[in-house]
Amino acid sequence: MKLSYIALLSVTAASLTAQTLSFGEITLVTPATTPPTRVVNVVLASSGGQIAGLQFDLNYDPTQLNVTVAVAGTAAAASKEASTTTLPAQYNPSTSAPVNSGPGQRVIVTGVGMSDTSVSSTGGPSIIADGSVATLTIQPTGSATTTGQTLTLKLLAATTAGGTNIPAAPVTLNIGAGSNDAAGTGTLNLYPTYLVGDVTPAPSNAAPNFGTGALNALDIVQVLFTADKLTAAPPTCSDLFDAMDTSPVDTATARGGDGQLTVLDIVEELFRADNLDTSRPVRVSRGEVCTGSETSQSMARNSRVAPRPQPENYGLLQFGTSEPVAGGERVPVYLQAGRDMARMALTFGVGDQQSQLHFVSAGDVAPSLAVDTQVGVLALAWLEGLNVPAGRRLLLGYITGPAGYAANLKVFGVSAAGLNDRRDVSLDVSGAAIAQQ
Repeated sequence: MKLSYIALLSVTAASLTAQTLSFGEITLVTPATTPPTRVVNVVLASSGGQIAGLQFDLNYDPTQLNVTVAVAGTAAAASKEASTTTLPAQYNPSTSAPVNSGPGQRVIVTGVGMSDTSVSSTGGPSIIADGSVATLTIQPTGSATTTGQTLTLKLLAATTAGGTNIPAAPVTLNIGAGSNDAAGTGTLNLYPTYLVGDVTPAPSNAAPNFGTGALNALDIVQVLFTADKLTAAPPTCSDLFDAMDTSPVDTATARGGDGQLTVLDIVEELFRADNLDTSRPVRVSRGEVCTGSETSQSMARNSRVAPRPQPENYGLLQFGTSEPVAGGERVPVYLQAGRDMARMALTFGVGDQQSQLHFVSAGDVAPSLAVDTQVGVLALAWLEGLNVPAGRRLLLGYITGPAGYAANLKVFGVSAAGLNDRRDVSLDVSGAAIAQQ
């Protein structure tokens, strides 16, 4: 029984078995380039079926991509063999298979002891275990573009083990809903893109499964809450974090961002949402598998741009003694300058995690953003810049809430930067505990 025979079996709607092939998670295997090189596994789920031989075609544009195939993993290689055949014109469509849209490669994976032209149980074990059966390394060609490149699984088929006089039984495989092909289409989009700053809604951390394709107030609030540590940040290796990381801005030759979320990211987000900055940069998915264990600091060390210099301390964000007011109490908030502060953008997140809080500004220093819609926390940002001479103290306003709330007041995150030089500024905090993140 030759594997070319089983390619006559088409995947039909009637063959709704649990035996599938699917694309596994993509990993990035080289430093970030445009577009990057990727690795993806083809995963078998046979639900206990006795599968000894696999065949599938890979369709892609060879002018854009180079795809190499290997048996997946060192341990897996001990029980599988693989061969590939580039699909020439006479096999596209193949004379022994349904129409293949091609071009691409034909991949044959067999159990050890068999060849790609016969399915035999002689010579050693032949059953292919579930899991990754082949590893595909996808490298862009010199003329590759950054978008629109796909890799498609076609003509899935398999056989059971067979002896010399016992033909192997054909097995029909479906296309599984792999981690990068949730709908089970068999097509993997290698280079999805996303609009920088477009971060809500976010059912997934991976592009293109977040955002609406436009910037709005909800995107500003999400970046604000994340920078102020009122909302848990997505993993720093994820596309979603990268979409929030708007500053430094993208250029024609360099990807923006620096692996940190600060007040400068909020400023850029606000300017674009309000069309004060009409640029709408789009980035290609980084395609990395995230463990969730990376930190902003480790990301910055490996960033595609140089991390920002270590911030210098400019003063103090001070929370004064609570004062009784009608219906509750208020806490004054001051900005104490140890050095001259010129057009300094400031943001912080504060709360007791249980009370409805509000902010009342003092004089003409009202915040650009004050979000108090979430019970227990308050996010504030002065994005047009504050000016405080060295040695002076500026009253920003008052945090108001029910009586007793101030005893549990915590500052979750603080970020400041000079708008003139876009340099991060460090501020100490007094009068309220910094929440441990």
